[in-house]
Amino acid sequence: MKTTDVAIIGGGPAGLMLAIELGCRGVDCVVLEEDIAAPDFPKANATSSRTMEHYRRRGFAGQIRSLGLAADHPQDVVYCTTLAGRELTRFSIPSRSQALSRTSFGDYGEESWPTPELPHRGQQMFIEPVLRAQAQQYACVRLMLGYQAESIAMDEQQVRIAGRHAESRETFALNARYVVGCDGPRSLVRKTCGIRYSGQSEEARDFFGGQMLSVYFTSRTLYQVLGKEKAWQYWAVNAVQRGLLIAIDGIDQFLFCLQLSAGQTPESVDFRAAMFAAIGREFAFELIATGPWHAGFTLVADRFCKGRAFIAGDAAHLFTPTGGMGYNTSVDDAVNLGWKLAAVVKGWAGEELLDSYEAERKPIAQRNTTFARAMADSIGGIKVPPNVDAEGLDAERVRQQLGDALHRHVRNEFNIPGLQLGLRYEGSPIVASEAGARTLDEPNHYLPSARPGARAPHIWLDGTSIFDLFGRDYTLLCFTASDHNAPPADALAWQAAAAAMNVPLALVCCSSLDARALYGADRVLVRPDHHVAWRGDASADAPALLAMACARECHRVLQPIAA
Repeated sequence: MKTTDVAIIGGGPAGLMLAIELGCRGVDCVVLEEDIAAPDFPKANATSSRTMEHYRRRGFAGQIRSLGLAADHPQDVVYCTTLAGRELTRFSIPSRSQALSRTSFGDYGEESWPTPELPHRGQQMFIEPVLRAQAQQYACVRLMLGYQAESIAMDEQQVRIAGRHAESRETFALNARYVVGCDGPRSLVRKTCGIRYSGQSEEARDFFGGQMLSVYFTSRTLYQVLGKEKAWQYWAVNAVQRGLLIAIDGIDQFLFCLQLSAGQTPESVDFRAAMFAAIGREFAFELIATGPWHAGFTLVADRFCKGRAFIAGDAAHLFTPTGGMGYNTSVDDAVNLGWKLAAVVKGWAGEELLDSYEAERKPIAQRNTTFARAMADSIGGIKVPPNVDAEGLDAERVRQQLGDALHRHVRNEFNIPGLQLGLRYEGSPIVASEAGARTLDEPNHYLPSARPGARAPHIWLDGTSIFDLFGRDYTLLCFTASDHNAPPADALAWQAAAAAMNVPLALVCCSSLDARALYGADRVLVRPDHHVAWRGDASADAPALLAMACARECHRVLQPIAA
Protein backbone atom coordinates (compact mmCIF):
# COMPACT_ATOMS: atom_id res chain seq x y z
CA MET A 1 0.00 0.00 0.00
CA LYS A 2 1.57 3.27 -1.12
CA THR A 3 0.97 6.44 0.87
CA THR A 4 1.31 10.10 -0.03
CA ASP A 5 0.19 13.49 1.16
CA VAL A 6 -1.66 14.45 -2.03
CA ALA A 7 -2.92 12.16 -4.79
CA ILE A 8 -3.47 13.95 -8.08
CA ILE A 9 -5.66 12.14 -10.59
CA GLY A 10 -4.88 13.43 -14.06
CA GLY A 11 -1.55 14.61 -15.43
CA GLY A 12 -2.58 17.39 -17.78
CA PRO A 13 -1.68 21.06 -17.23
CA ALA A 14 -3.73 21.37 -14.02
CA GLY A 15 -2.39 18.18 -12.44
CA LEU A 16 1.21 18.82 -13.45
CA MET A 17 1.18 22.45 -12.31
CA LEU A 18 -0.30 21.34 -9.00
CA ALA A 19 2.51 18.80 -8.65
CA ILE A 20 5.06 21.53 -9.39
CA GLU A 21 3.56 23.83 -6.75
CA LEU A 22 3.60 21.01 -4.20
CA GLY A 23 7.00 19.71 -5.24
CA CYS A 24 8.77 23.04 -4.89
CA ARG A 25 7.51 23.15 -1.29
CA GLY A 26 8.61 19.61 -0.45
CA VAL A 27 5.13 18.06 -0.29
CA ASP A 28 4.94 14.38 -1.20
CA CYS A 29 2.48 13.78 -4.04
CA VAL A 30 1.60 11.17 -6.64
CA VAL A 31 0.24 11.98 -10.10
CA LEU A 32 -1.86 9.23 -11.68
CA GLU A 33 -2.00 9.73 -15.45
CA GLU A 34 -3.60 7.19 -17.75
CA ASP A 35 -1.58 8.17 -20.83
CA ILE A 36 2.07 7.16 -20.84
CA ALA A 37 3.05 9.51 -23.65
CA ALA A 38 2.42 13.24 -23.63
CA PRO A 39 -0.34 14.39 -26.02
CA ASP A 40 0.59 14.58 -29.71
CA PHE A 41 -2.55 16.28 -31.04
CA PRO A 42 -2.89 20.09 -30.95
CA LYS A 43 -5.22 21.83 -28.53
CA ALA A 44 -5.09 24.70 -26.01
CA ASN A 45 -2.85 26.94 -28.11
CA ALA A 46 -2.97 30.22 -26.13
CA THR A 47 -1.01 30.75 -22.90
CA SER A 48 -2.22 33.84 -21.07
CA SER A 49 -0.08 36.49 -19.41
CA ARG A 50 -1.20 35.24 -16.01
CA THR A 51 -0.18 31.67 -16.81
CA MET A 52 3.17 32.91 -18.11
CA GLU A 53 3.62 34.82 -14.84
CA HIS A 54 3.03 31.57 -12.96
CA TYR A 55 5.62 29.82 -15.13
CA ARG A 56 7.98 32.74 -14.46
CA ARG A 57 7.56 32.27 -10.68
CA ARG A 58 8.72 28.68 -11.06
CA GLY A 59 11.57 29.64 -13.39
CA PHE A 60 10.62 28.12 -16.74
CA ALA A 61 8.70 30.86 -18.59
CA GLY A 62 11.61 31.28 -21.00
CA GLN A 63 11.53 27.59 -21.86
CA ILE A 64 7.79 27.77 -22.57
CA ARG A 65 8.18 30.90 -24.71
CA SER A 66 10.76 29.14 -26.88
CA LEU A 67 8.11 26.64 -27.99
CA GLY A 68 5.67 26.91 -30.87
CA LEU A 69 5.93 29.56 -33.55
CA ALA A 70 9.34 30.92 -34.52
CA ALA A 71 10.58 34.07 -32.78
CA ASP A 72 9.71 36.37 -35.69
CA HIS A 73 6.53 34.58 -36.84
CA PRO A 74 3.53 36.95 -36.57
CA GLN A 75 0.96 35.86 -34.01
CA ASP A 76 -1.79 37.83 -35.73
CA VAL A 77 -5.42 36.83 -36.14
CA VAL A 78 -6.70 37.37 -39.68
CA TYR A 79 -10.21 37.05 -41.16
CA CYS A 80 -10.66 36.39 -44.87
CA THR A 81 -13.43 35.59 -47.33
CA THR A 82 -11.44 32.47 -48.15
CA LEU A 83 -8.03 31.97 -46.61
CA ALA A 84 -6.33 32.36 -49.99
CA GLY A 85 -8.69 35.18 -50.90
CA ARG A 86 -9.55 38.66 -49.69
CA GLU A 87 -8.43 39.76 -46.24
CA LEU A 88 -11.29 41.34 -44.27
CA THR A 89 -9.40 42.45 -41.17
CA ARG A 90 -6.25 41.64 -39.23
CA PHE A 91 -5.54 41.99 -35.51
CA SER A 92 -1.84 42.31 -34.76
CA ILE A 93 -0.37 40.46 -31.78
CA PRO A 94 3.32 40.68 -30.79
CA SER A 95 5.60 37.92 -32.04
CA ARG A 96 7.76 36.05 -29.56
CA SER A 97 10.74 38.33 -30.17
CA GLN A 98 8.59 41.43 -29.79
CA ALA A 99 7.12 40.07 -26.55
CA LEU A 100 10.61 39.45 -25.18
CA SER A 101 11.86 42.90 -26.16
CA ARG A 102 8.69 44.55 -24.80
CA THR A 103 8.27 46.42 -28.07
CA SER A 104 5.31 48.79 -27.81
CA PHE A 105 2.98 47.05 -30.22
CA GLY A 106 -0.49 48.32 -31.02
CA ASP A 107 -2.92 47.21 -28.33
CA TYR A 108 -0.15 45.39 -26.45
CA GLY A 109 1.82 48.33 -25.06
CA GLU A 110 3.20 48.60 -21.52
CA GLU A 111 0.35 50.83 -20.40
CA SER A 112 -2.45 48.48 -21.43
CA TRP A 113 -0.61 45.22 -20.58
CA PRO A 114 1.53 45.98 -17.49
CA THR A 115 3.09 42.55 -17.06
CA PRO A 116 6.57 41.06 -17.40
CA GLU A 117 5.03 38.27 -19.49
CA LEU A 118 2.86 38.95 -22.53
CA PRO A 119 0.64 36.11 -23.80
CA HIS A 120 2.29 33.30 -25.75
CA ARG A 121 1.01 31.05 -28.55
CA GLY A 122 2.13 27.47 -28.10
CA GLN A 123 0.27 24.18 -28.22
CA GLN A 124 -0.40 22.10 -25.13
CA MET A 125 1.39 19.18 -26.81
CA PHE A 126 4.59 21.27 -26.72
CA ILE A 127 4.04 22.61 -23.19
CA GLU A 128 3.01 19.43 -21.40
CA PRO A 129 6.42 17.69 -21.74
CA VAL A 130 8.01 20.73 -20.10
CA LEU A 131 5.52 20.54 -17.24
CA ARG A 132 6.24 16.82 -16.83
CA ALA A 133 9.99 17.47 -16.68
CA GLN A 134 9.53 20.31 -14.20
CA ALA A 135 7.40 18.11 -11.93
CA GLN A 136 9.83 15.19 -12.13
CA GLN A 137 12.77 17.28 -10.93
CA TYR A 138 11.34 17.13 -7.39
CA ALA A 139 12.14 13.95 -5.47
CA CYS A 140 8.85 14.22 -3.58
CA VAL A 141 6.79 14.06 -6.81
CA ARG A 142 5.99 10.67 -8.34
CA LEU A 143 4.46 10.47 -11.81
CA MET A 144 2.69 7.14 -12.28
CA LEU A 145 2.20 7.14 -16.04
CA GLY A 146 -0.17 4.59 -17.53
CA TYR A 147 -2.16 4.22 -14.30
CA GLN A 148 -5.85 4.99 -13.95
CA ALA A 149 -7.89 5.33 -10.78
CA GLU A 150 -11.02 3.19 -10.65
CA SER A 151 -12.43 3.83 -7.17
CA ILE A 152 -12.12 6.43 -4.43
CA ALA A 153 -13.27 6.27 -0.82
CA MET A 154 -12.65 8.77 1.91
CA ASP A 155 -13.23 9.33 5.60
CA GLU A 156 -12.21 12.02 8.05
CA GLN A 157 -8.60 10.81 8.12
CA GLN A 158 -7.61 9.74 4.62
CA VAL A 159 -8.50 8.97 1.01
CA ARG A 160 -8.19 5.45 -0.43
CA ILE A 161 -7.66 5.08 -4.17
CA ALA A 162 -7.60 1.84 -6.13
CA GLY A 163 -6.91 1.30 -9.81
CA ARG A 164 -4.79 -0.46 -12.37
CA HIS A 165 -2.25 0.05 -15.13
CA ALA A 166 -4.00 0.74 -18.42
CA GLU A 167 -1.89 -1.80 -20.36
CA SER A 168 -0.52 -4.42 -17.97
CA ARG A 169 -3.69 -4.36 -15.81
CA GLU A 170 -1.47 -4.43 -12.71
CA THR A 171 -3.53 -3.20 -9.75
CA PHE A 172 -2.48 -0.64 -7.19
CA ALA A 173 -3.77 0.88 -3.94
CA LEU A 174 -2.88 4.31 -2.65
CA ASN A 175 -3.66 6.12 0.60
CA ALA A 176 -3.48 9.92 0.68
CA ARG A 177 -4.37 12.77 2.99
CA TYR A 178 -6.05 14.57 0.07
CA VAL A 179 -7.08 13.79 -3.49
CA VAL A 180 -7.37 16.31 -6.32
CA GLY A 181 -9.30 15.45 -9.46
CA CYS A 182 -7.60 17.02 -12.46
CA ASP A 183 -9.18 14.29 -14.54
CA GLY A 184 -11.23 16.23 -17.05
CA PRO A 185 -14.93 16.54 -17.82
CA ARG A 186 -15.66 12.89 -16.99
CA SER A 187 -13.90 13.27 -13.64
CA LEU A 188 -14.01 10.23 -11.37
CA VAL A 189 -13.37 12.49 -8.38
CA ARG A 190 -16.25 14.82 -9.21
CA LYS A 191 -18.65 11.93 -9.82
CA THR A 192 -17.55 10.11 -6.65
CA CYS A 193 -18.28 13.26 -4.66
CA GLY A 194 -21.70 13.62 -6.29
CA ILE A 195 -20.84 17.06 -7.68
CA ARG A 196 -22.67 18.20 -10.80
CA TYR A 197 -21.95 20.76 -13.48
CA SER A 198 -24.34 23.68 -13.92
CA GLY A 199 -24.65 25.79 -17.06
CA GLN A 200 -25.09 25.33 -20.79
CA SER A 201 -23.98 22.41 -22.98
CA GLU A 202 -23.22 22.42 -26.70
CA GLU A 203 -25.21 25.52 -27.58
CA ALA A 204 -25.90 25.68 -31.32
CA ARG A 205 -24.29 28.55 -33.25
CA ASP A 206 -23.29 29.28 -36.84
CA PHE A 207 -19.74 28.49 -35.73
CA PHE A 208 -18.13 27.17 -32.53
CA GLY A 209 -21.19 25.32 -31.33
CA GLY A 210 -22.02 21.61 -31.24
CA GLN A 211 -20.01 18.91 -33.02
CA MET A 212 -16.63 20.06 -34.31
CA LEU A 213 -13.77 18.31 -36.10
CA SER A 214 -10.08 19.22 -36.00
CA VAL A 215 -7.78 18.15 -38.83
CA TYR A 216 -4.05 18.01 -38.04
CA PHE A 217 -1.83 17.99 -41.11
CA THR A 218 1.44 19.10 -42.66
CA SER A 219 1.90 21.09 -45.84
CA ARG A 220 5.07 22.59 -47.26
CA THR A 221 3.15 24.73 -49.75
CA LEU A 222 0.23 26.11 -47.74
CA TYR A 223 1.86 29.43 -46.81
CA GLN A 224 2.47 30.06 -50.52
CA VAL A 225 -1.12 29.07 -51.31
CA LEU A 226 -2.46 31.52 -48.72
CA GLY A 227 -0.42 34.29 -50.35
CA LYS A 228 -0.50 36.79 -47.50
CA GLU A 229 1.51 37.85 -44.48
CA LYS A 230 1.76 35.00 -42.01
CA ALA A 231 -0.55 34.80 -38.99
CA TRP A 232 -1.29 32.55 -36.05
CA GLN A 233 -5.03 32.13 -36.73
CA TYR A 234 -6.77 32.38 -40.11
CA TRP A 235 -10.57 32.52 -40.12
CA ALA A 236 -12.58 31.76 -43.26
CA VAL A 237 -15.75 33.84 -43.25
CA ASN A 238 -17.99 33.12 -46.23
CA ALA A 239 -21.45 31.81 -46.96
CA VAL A 240 -20.21 28.41 -48.17
CA GLN A 241 -17.69 27.11 -45.62
CA ARG A 242 -16.54 28.74 -42.41
CA GLY A 243 -13.43 27.40 -40.76
CA LEU A 244 -10.41 28.15 -38.61
CA LEU A 245 -6.80 27.41 -39.56
CA ILE A 246 -4.12 27.56 -36.84
CA ALA A 247 -0.38 27.65 -37.50
CA ILE A 248 1.25 25.13 -35.16
CA ASP A 249 5.01 25.49 -35.67
CA GLY A 250 5.30 28.24 -38.29
CA ILE A 251 6.89 25.78 -40.73
CA ASP A 252 4.57 23.11 -42.04
CA GLN A 253 2.20 21.98 -39.26
CA PHE A 254 -1.40 23.24 -39.21
CA LEU A 255 -4.73 22.53 -37.54
CA PHE A 256 -8.02 23.12 -39.35
CA CYS A 257 -11.28 23.28 -37.36
CA LEU A 258 -14.71 22.93 -38.93
CA GLN A 259 -18.23 22.63 -37.56
CA LEU A 260 -20.30 19.65 -38.67
CA SER A 261 -23.74 20.19 -40.15
CA ALA A 262 -26.85 18.39 -38.97
CA GLY A 263 -26.63 14.74 -39.95
CA GLN A 264 -22.86 14.78 -40.44
CA THR A 265 -20.54 12.68 -38.31
CA PRO A 266 -16.77 12.88 -37.90
CA GLU A 267 -16.58 9.71 -40.03
CA SER A 268 -18.91 10.84 -42.80
CA VAL A 269 -17.87 14.47 -43.31
CA ASP A 270 -15.63 15.20 -46.30
CA PHE A 271 -13.12 17.30 -44.40
CA ARG A 272 -10.85 17.62 -47.44
CA ALA A 273 -13.60 19.32 -49.42
CA ALA A 274 -14.40 21.53 -46.42
CA MET A 275 -10.74 22.58 -46.08
CA PHE A 276 -10.42 23.33 -49.78
CA ALA A 277 -13.65 25.37 -49.72
CA ALA A 278 -12.54 27.40 -46.70
CA ILE A 279 -9.07 28.01 -48.10
CA GLY A 280 -10.37 28.68 -51.62
CA ARG A 281 -7.92 26.39 -53.41
CA GLU A 282 -6.84 22.79 -53.38
CA PHE A 283 -3.35 22.14 -52.06
CA ALA A 284 -1.07 19.25 -51.21
CA PHE A 285 -1.04 18.07 -47.60
CA GLU A 286 -0.28 15.01 -45.50
CA LEU A 287 -2.84 14.07 -42.87
CA ILE A 288 -1.51 13.34 -39.38
CA ALA A 289 -4.78 12.78 -37.52
CA THR A 290 -8.32 14.04 -37.02
CA GLY A 291 -10.01 14.68 -33.69
CA PRO A 292 -13.73 15.22 -32.96
CA TRP A 293 -14.74 17.54 -30.14
CA HIS A 294 -17.69 19.59 -28.94
CA ALA A 295 -18.01 23.37 -28.59
CA GLY A 296 -20.58 25.50 -26.83
CA PHE A 297 -20.01 24.53 -23.19
CA THR A 298 -20.45 26.97 -20.31
CA LEU A 299 -20.28 24.60 -17.34
CA VAL A 300 -19.04 25.14 -13.78
CA ALA A 301 -19.18 22.55 -11.01
CA ASP A 302 -21.60 23.29 -8.17
CA ARG A 303 -18.78 22.66 -5.69
CA PHE A 304 -14.99 22.54 -5.99
CA CYS A 305 -14.35 20.44 -2.89
CA LYS A 306 -15.95 17.91 -0.59
CA GLY A 307 -14.16 16.61 2.46
CA ARG A 308 -10.64 15.63 1.47
CA ALA A 309 -11.40 15.76 -2.26
CA PHE A 310 -10.93 18.70 -4.61
CA ILE A 311 -11.43 19.23 -8.33
CA ALA A 312 -9.54 21.52 -10.69
CA GLY A 313 -9.27 22.23 -14.40
CA ASP A 314 -11.83 20.70 -16.75
CA ALA A 315 -13.14 18.59 -13.86
CA ALA A 316 -14.36 21.86 -12.32
CA HIS A 317 -15.26 23.91 -15.40
CA LEU A 318 -15.75 23.32 -19.11
CA PHE A 319 -15.33 26.06 -21.71
CA THR A 320 -16.00 26.73 -25.32
CA PRO A 321 -12.53 27.60 -26.67
CA THR A 322 -13.12 31.23 -27.63
CA GLY A 323 -10.76 33.43 -25.65
CA GLY A 324 -8.48 30.50 -24.85
CA MET A 325 -9.30 30.53 -21.14
CA GLY A 326 -9.90 26.84 -20.35
CA TYR A 327 -6.28 25.73 -19.99
CA ASN A 328 -5.28 29.01 -18.38
CA THR A 329 -8.05 28.86 -15.79
CA SER A 330 -6.92 25.31 -15.03
CA VAL A 331 -3.34 26.40 -14.34
CA ASP A 332 -4.61 29.20 -12.10
CA ASP A 333 -6.72 26.65 -10.17
CA ALA A 334 -3.61 24.56 -9.57
CA VAL A 335 -1.55 27.49 -8.34
CA ASN A 336 -4.31 28.61 -5.97
CA LEU A 337 -4.84 25.14 -4.52
CA GLY A 338 -1.19 24.11 -4.53
CA TRP A 339 0.17 26.59 -2.01
CA LYS A 340 -2.82 26.04 0.25
CA LEU A 341 -2.44 22.26 0.34
CA ALA A 342 1.27 22.71 0.99
CA ALA A 343 0.60 25.14 3.84
CA VAL A 344 -1.80 22.71 5.52
CA VAL A 345 0.42 19.66 5.00
CA LYS A 346 3.45 21.54 6.34
CA GLY A 347 1.43 22.68 9.35
CA TRP A 348 1.68 26.46 9.04
CA ALA A 349 -1.95 27.00 8.01
CA GLY A 350 -5.26 25.87 9.39
CA GLU A 351 -7.30 23.35 7.44
CA GLU A 352 -9.99 25.99 6.95
CA LEU A 353 -7.59 27.52 4.43
CA LEU A 354 -8.64 24.83 1.97
CA ASP A 355 -12.23 26.08 1.94
CA SER A 356 -10.98 29.33 0.43
CA TYR A 357 -10.13 27.42 -2.76
CA GLU A 358 -13.78 27.11 -3.79
CA ALA A 359 -14.62 30.56 -2.43
CA GLU A 360 -11.95 32.10 -4.65
CA ARG A 361 -11.89 29.93 -7.76
CA LYS A 362 -15.56 29.18 -8.44
CA PRO A 363 -16.42 32.87 -9.11
CA ILE A 364 -13.41 33.09 -11.44
CA ALA A 365 -14.57 30.00 -13.32
CA GLN A 366 -18.04 31.52 -13.68
CA ARG A 367 -16.52 34.81 -14.84
CA ASN A 368 -14.23 33.19 -17.40
CA THR A 369 -16.76 30.74 -18.84
CA THR A 370 -19.24 33.61 -19.21
CA PHE A 371 -16.66 35.58 -21.19
CA ALA A 372 -15.89 32.61 -23.44
CA ARG A 373 -19.59 32.11 -24.11
CA ALA A 374 -20.04 35.79 -24.96
CA MET A 375 -17.18 35.58 -27.47
CA ALA A 376 -18.64 32.42 -29.01
CA ASP A 377 -22.00 34.20 -29.31
CA SER A 378 -20.21 37.16 -30.87
CA ILE A 379 -18.39 35.28 -33.62
CA GLY A 380 -21.28 32.88 -34.14
CA GLY A 381 -23.72 35.77 -34.42
CA ILE A 382 -21.89 37.57 -37.22
CA LYS A 383 -23.94 36.93 -40.34
CA VAL A 384 -22.12 36.49 -43.63
CA PRO A 385 -23.82 38.02 -46.70
CA PRO A 386 -23.93 35.70 -49.73
CA ASN A 387 -22.11 38.26 -51.92
CA VAL A 388 -19.15 38.70 -49.56
CA ASP A 389 -16.70 37.44 -52.17
CA ALA A 390 -18.31 39.03 -55.21
CA GLU A 391 -16.95 41.80 -57.42
CA GLY A 392 -18.26 45.36 -57.50
CA LEU A 393 -18.81 48.33 -55.21
CA ASP A 394 -21.76 46.80 -53.36
CA ALA A 395 -19.70 43.75 -52.43
CA GLU A 396 -16.80 45.98 -51.41
CA ARG A 397 -19.08 47.86 -49.01
CA VAL A 398 -20.33 44.55 -47.63
CA ARG A 399 -16.75 43.44 -47.00
CA GLN A 400 -15.90 46.73 -45.30
CA GLN A 401 -18.88 46.44 -42.96
CA LEU A 402 -18.13 42.79 -42.23
CA GLY A 403 -14.47 43.57 -41.62
CA ASP A 404 -15.40 46.33 -39.17
CA ALA A 405 -17.69 43.96 -37.25
CA LEU A 406 -15.02 41.27 -37.17
CA HIS A 407 -12.39 43.72 -35.95
CA ARG A 408 -14.62 44.79 -33.07
CA HIS A 409 -15.05 41.13 -32.20
CA VAL A 410 -11.38 40.19 -32.42
CA ARG A 411 -10.29 43.11 -30.23
CA ASN A 412 -12.85 42.07 -27.64
CA GLU A 413 -11.65 38.45 -27.74
CA PHE A 414 -7.88 38.88 -27.80
CA ASN A 415 -7.12 42.29 -26.28
CA ILE A 416 -8.12 41.14 -22.80
CA PRO A 417 -5.66 42.43 -20.19
CA GLY A 418 -8.50 42.87 -17.72
CA LEU A 419 -9.59 39.25 -18.05
CA GLN A 420 -6.05 37.90 -17.72
CA LEU A 421 -4.59 40.28 -15.14
CA GLY A 422 -7.61 41.71 -13.33
CA LEU A 423 -8.85 38.63 -11.48
CA ARG A 424 -9.56 39.36 -7.82
CA TYR A 425 -10.45 37.42 -4.70
CA GLU A 426 -12.24 40.18 -2.82
CA GLY A 427 -14.58 38.72 -0.24
CA SER A 428 -12.33 35.72 0.35
CA PRO A 429 -12.11 34.62 4.00
CA ILE A 430 -8.29 34.86 3.83
CA VAL A 431 -8.18 38.36 2.34
CA ALA A 432 -8.51 41.49 4.47
CA SER A 433 -11.58 43.52 3.61
CA GLU A 434 -11.08 47.12 2.55
CA ALA A 435 -13.59 49.96 2.42
CA GLY A 436 -14.33 51.80 -0.79
CA ALA A 437 -15.67 50.96 -4.21
CA ARG A 438 -14.26 47.91 -5.94
CA THR A 439 -12.43 48.29 -9.23
CA LEU A 440 -14.64 47.44 -12.20
CA ASP A 441 -13.93 44.05 -13.75
CA GLU A 442 -13.63 44.80 -17.48
CA PRO A 443 -12.16 42.13 -19.78
CA ASN A 444 -10.66 44.61 -22.25
CA HIS A 445 -9.25 47.11 -19.76
CA TYR A 446 -6.95 46.55 -16.80
CA LEU A 447 -6.46 49.09 -14.04
CA PRO A 448 -3.56 47.99 -11.80
CA SER A 449 -4.59 47.79 -8.16
CA ALA A 450 -3.11 46.44 -4.94
CA ARG A 451 -6.49 46.34 -3.25
CA PRO A 452 -6.61 43.16 -1.11
CA GLY A 453 -7.64 40.20 -3.24
CA ALA A 454 -6.17 41.61 -6.45
CA ARG A 455 -3.18 40.26 -8.33
CA ALA A 456 -0.21 42.23 -7.06
CA PRO A 457 0.57 44.79 -9.78
CA HIS A 458 3.77 44.55 -11.80
CA ILE A 459 6.29 47.37 -12.05
CA TRP A 460 9.83 47.39 -13.43
CA LEU A 461 12.52 48.25 -10.86
CA ASP A 462 15.80 48.92 -12.68
CA GLY A 463 14.90 46.33 -15.30
CA THR A 464 13.67 43.73 -12.80
CA SER A 465 10.01 42.93 -12.27
CA ILE A 466 8.90 43.43 -8.69
CA PHE A 467 7.52 39.89 -8.97
CA ASP A 468 11.07 38.55 -9.14
CA LEU A 469 11.78 39.99 -5.68
CA PHE A 470 8.92 38.18 -3.97
CA GLY A 471 9.56 35.04 -1.93
CA ARG A 472 8.23 31.57 -2.69
CA ASP A 473 5.53 31.82 -0.02
CA TYR A 474 4.32 34.94 1.79
CA THR A 475 6.11 38.26 1.21
CA LEU A 476 5.91 41.45 3.23
CA LEU A 477 6.58 44.37 0.91
CA CYS A 478 7.89 47.37 2.87
CA PHE A 479 8.20 50.75 1.19
CA THR A 480 11.07 52.61 2.84
CA ALA A 481 13.25 55.65 2.22
CA SER A 482 16.17 53.48 1.08
CA ASP A 483 16.62 49.91 -0.06
CA HIS A 484 19.84 49.70 1.94
CA ASN A 485 18.58 50.79 5.34
CA ALA A 486 18.01 48.21 8.05
CA PRO A 487 14.46 46.80 7.96
CA PRO A 488 12.05 48.96 9.96
CA ALA A 489 11.08 47.82 13.43
CA ASP A 490 7.56 46.80 12.44
CA ALA A 491 8.95 44.60 9.66
CA LEU A 492 11.10 42.81 12.21
CA ALA A 493 7.96 42.33 14.29
CA TRP A 494 6.30 40.72 11.26
CA GLN A 495 9.27 38.39 10.88
CA ALA A 496 9.15 37.47 14.57
CA ALA A 497 5.41 36.77 14.39
CA ALA A 498 5.87 34.64 11.27
CA ALA A 499 8.70 32.69 12.89
CA ALA A 500 6.60 32.05 15.99
CA MET A 501 3.79 30.72 13.77
CA ASN A 502 6.16 28.82 11.42
CA VAL A 503 4.82 30.84 8.49
CA PRO A 504 7.43 31.28 5.74
CA LEU A 505 7.70 35.03 5.16
CA ALA A 506 10.14 36.92 2.94
CA LEU A 507 10.84 40.59 3.61
CA VAL A 508 11.31 42.92 0.63
CA CYS A 509 12.21 46.58 1.19
CA CYS A 510 11.62 48.94 -1.72
CA SER A 511 12.32 52.67 -1.99
CA SER A 512 10.64 53.25 -5.37
CA LEU A 513 8.14 56.10 -5.09
CA ASP A 514 6.38 54.87 -8.22
CA ALA A 515 5.95 51.42 -6.71
CA ARG A 516 4.68 52.92 -3.45
CA ALA A 517 2.12 54.96 -5.38
CA LEU A 518 1.07 51.88 -7.35
CA TYR A 519 0.62 49.73 -4.23
CA GLY A 520 -1.09 52.49 -2.25
CA ALA A 521 0.26 51.60 1.21
CA ASP A 522 3.50 51.44 3.18
CA ARG A 523 3.14 47.73 3.91
CA VAL A 524 1.68 45.02 1.66
CA LEU A 525 1.30 41.32 2.46
CA VAL A 526 1.58 39.32 -0.78
CA ARG A 527 0.42 35.71 -0.94
CA PRO A 528 2.36 32.81 -2.50
CA ASP A 529 0.22 33.15 -5.66
CA HIS A 530 1.08 36.88 -5.87
CA HIS A 531 -2.36 38.09 -4.82
CA VAL A 532 -2.55 40.78 -2.16
CA ALA A 533 -3.75 39.53 1.23
CA TRP A 534 -3.58 42.88 3.04
CA ARG A 535 -2.15 46.38 2.78
CA GLY A 536 -1.80 49.05 5.45
CA ASP A 537 0.74 50.87 7.58
CA ALA A 538 3.35 50.15 10.22
CA SER A 539 0.83 50.00 13.06
CA ALA A 540 -0.78 46.77 11.84
CA ASP A 541 -1.29 43.75 14.10
CA ALA A 542 1.04 41.29 12.38
CA PRO A 543 0.04 38.13 14.32
CA ALA A 544 -3.67 38.74 13.72
CA LEU A 545 -3.17 39.41 10.01
CA LEU A 546 -1.00 36.33 9.54
CA ALA A 547 -3.60 34.24 11.38
CA MET A 548 -6.29 35.58 9.04
CA ALA A 549 -4.21 34.96 5.92
CA CYS A 550 -3.39 31.40 7.01
CA ALA A 551 -6.79 30.50 8.50
CA ARG A 552 -5.10 29.53 11.73
CA GLU A 553 -8.10 29.72 14.05
CA CYS A 554 -10.74 27.81 12.06
CA HIS A 555 -11.63 24.13 11.75
CA ARG A 556 -13.08 22.30 8.76
CA VAL A 557 -15.72 19.58 9.03
CA LEU A 558 -14.72 16.68 6.78
CA GLN A 559 -17.52 14.68 5.19
CA PRO A 560 -16.93 10.93 4.66
CA ILE A 561 -17.63 9.28 1.31
CA ALA A 562 -18.31 5.56 1.14
CA ALA A 563 -16.56 3.35 -1.37
